[in-house]
Amino acid sequence: MNSFPVSILAPIAVLILAFAHPVSADSDIVVAAPEAEVRVVPRAPHLRLVNLPVLEFALRAAYRCRGDVVSLTLSISDTVHTLARGALADQRAAEVRMAVPAQQVAMAASARFCVAGDPESADELRVDGFATASASLRCSHEDGDTVRYASAPLAVRLVCARGDNQEPAASSDER
Repeated sequence: MNSFPVSILAPIAVLILAFAHPVSADSDIVVAAPEAEVRVVPRAPHLRLVNLPVLEFALRAAYRCRGDVVSLTLSISDTVHTLARGALADQRAAEVRMAVPAQQVAMAASARFCVAGDPESADELRVDGFATASASLRCSHEDGDTVRYASAPLAVRLVCARGDNQEPAASSDER
């Protein structure tokens, strides 16, 4: 009977200690991005997947190094952008815009979003965790080099671009 409260409190205590005493206070990195918005054309009623265009993300990485910053690498899927020492000198943050080709992310699936000829289908769809932004920070100091990593889920808002004369998007099989 007494083991029940201890088994619940133990994980809570571990989390409190982890946040109270970070593993490394000499180098840190955090990456974030606002929700991206992309316009898509209505899809044919028999298709369940939404064809996506290139996705544009605005990433921001805030960082702190003990010693000198060597490089900061940001990535989404297979799209990678590296900033070298010169671009990072005397800075605490970096902002990068990244264009991710549709082939690098999964297509969105929704039966009730942006269906051609169906005005009742939704015109907007928010997808949380659609992709992940990753960051790595390399620092150099008298004791050697350190590399720190961070990641953040990315949200995308799909907006249906309905028009009077638009044809539904063809599937990859119909192209």
